[in-house]
Amino acid sequence: MSALRKNASALWAYYDKDDVNKKAQCHLCHDSLSYKSTTANLRNHLKRKHIGTYTSLTEEENPEIQSRRNEDVTSYFSQPSTSRTAAQSDQIIVPPPTKKSQKMDAYINKKISTEQKKKIDQDLLDLCIDSFHPFSIVEERSFIKFCRWIPGYKLPTRKTLSNSLLDETYHRVENEIKSQVTSEVQSICLSTDLWTSRSTESYIAVTGHYLNDVFEFKTVLLGCCYFSGNHTSQNIASEIKDIVDRWGINGKVNFVVSDNGANVVKAVKEILGLKHFGCFAHTLNLIVQDGLKFCKDKIDKVRRIVTHYKKSTVSAERLAKYQLQQNIQPKHLIQDVDTRWNSTFYMLSRFVELKEAVRSTMALIDRDLPQLTAEDWSMFEELIVVLRPFEELTKSMSGEKYLTASSVIVMTRCLKEALNIAINKTQSETVSDIALLLNAGITDRLKYVEKSRTLSLCTFMDPRFKMQAFAEQNEAIQTKEYVKKLIADIISRDENVELPTEQNQESQPQSDDDLSPWTIFDKLLGQPMTQGTPLSRAIKEIDMYLSDDRLPRKNSAGGWNCPLEWWKNHRAVYPNLAKLYIRQCNIVATSVPCERMFSKSGLIINQRRTRLTTKKVEKLMFLNVNMPEERFKM
Repeated sequence: MSALRKNASALWAYYDKDDVNKKAQCHLCHDSLSYKSTTANLRNHLKRKHIGTYTSLTEEENPEIQSRRNEDVTSYFSQPSTSRTAAQSDQIIVPPPTKKSQKMDAYINKKISTEQKKKIDQDLLDLCIDSFHPFSIVEERSFIKFCRWIPGYKLPTRKTLSNSLLDETYHRVENEIKSQVTSEVQSICLSTDLWTSRSTESYIAVTGHYLNDVFEFKTVLLGCCYFSGNHTSQNIASEIKDIVDRWGINGKVNFVVSDNGANVVKAVKEILGLKHFGCFAHTLNLIVQDGLKFCKDKIDKVRRIVTHYKKSTVSAERLAKYQLQQNIQPKHLIQDVDTRWNSTFYMLSRFVELKEAVRSTMALIDRDLPQLTAEDWSMFEELIVVLRPFEELTKSMSGEKYLTASSVIVMTRCLKEALNIAINKTQSETVSDIALLLNAGITDRLKYVEKSRTLSLCTFMDPRFKMQAFAEQNEAIQTKEYVKKLIADIISRDENVELPTEQNQESQPQSDDDLSPWTIFDKLLGQPMTQGTPLSRAIKEIDMYLSDDRLPRKNSAGGWNCPLEWWKNHRAVYPNLAKLYIRQCNIVATSVPCERMFSKSGLIINQRRTRLTTKKVEKLMFLNVNMPEERFKM
């Protein structure tokens, strides 16, 4: 009877018991099952629906099963490999367990402490957070089998993992990040974007970007929230305001970056009254998309050919075989995406790169594919040259770890110069017309970047650019005057003095202590030592900064020089400019951090995880973005 009670006790670890109604609810699938005098129905349920759990239960109730299994395996592989009949196999005498198998059993059945189990549970949750594995992994029989090799470890239920452990970790990390934001943020730049999942649920994401006192640039996901209702300006503004209020950063937001959607722009500028900048990468995308419409028919030809190679295994094999015959590592053609111009650039680049392979294999294809002339190929080659500067800038300015706002003015200027050169060098009339369209697009969509006080300030404060980056020197001079005023304000506020006026510029009363050695020293020099007015000190510090050597774009090793590192090393030389840099130059130029995050969201809400609640999606995204990467490493 004691053995039966023990077995029943082990079984009830997987059920919630209702003695009144004689019902039991399964921890794994939450099915409600009846039982009366025996638990056979409950045991059969585990055997039918949760075979991995049933196997673990059987071995827990009968430890000798696992021991016999190890003995049988050891016995089988210790026999000679000669063939034998089934009857002979049945008569094999199993030897006693070896020392090695006994040690393995002892290892697997070893007990672990509560603290060790908590750490393993947390690592299991990290697997779901970092790699987006579904919580149901704890019910998959292969994973259950795998985890049996962790000595003494019992997997948490799906409910425990997705509720208790997830909530506990979320609240702990949220409190840590809030404490960090409260103590470090002087001003914060927001980037925001909206996204709709495959289950037609809308989300809004808001990330914050700021500099701390030691010139570390930090990005924090403030919220990835379920967005109900229509995407109106009022609703968007309400969601952003809720996030700002929840994080206690009201009055500290100095800039908002988003795509160029009219509803978002209105929400930020008109309703919230915040400074707004349209994502630079998104603006470049619109400019290039408009330009490529001029040769849409030719690009459509390439698209049709690439689509054929993607769908036909025979043609794809011929393409690879040709490259191998030419001693070239085989490459695939790239299919573009309509909404991303740079994917079209990559498609054309690879298409031209595999020109000979494509031409040779197309001749063997008995299909009505578009024919490309020599002029078409030449046009594609020149078009790639014209588009490459756009691709290079899009890639560099979409880096999440780089302060890109200071580059907007100089990069806009360089793009226009590159297009002017291309117009004069291009042989193809079509490509020349496209370059003219691109130039006109930049002029139309980015004509006010130098007039933006935020962007011009960031450019001026970048030690790589200073005043030399401006196309219009008048804008550079006005920016210098603006910085001069800001620095004077900082000096005045920090030292609690007033800016110079006619009244306080009058002579100050002299000290009555004529016997003071320092008073006598001042008289000997003719006048007392003065630090100067906040304005004069601001002018002096700015002039010193401008006369200092500009930071080279690259260092001697060929790597990129970092403006943040430069300011960290020069904060004692330019103390007030350094304060201004931390407060005003935390600006990003793209909303790519949000877009990249929504790419991750697509991994979370996939076909295996469409049952996830919106709250769990929000928590998973928050933890994935905000938990340090080192946590997920060995």
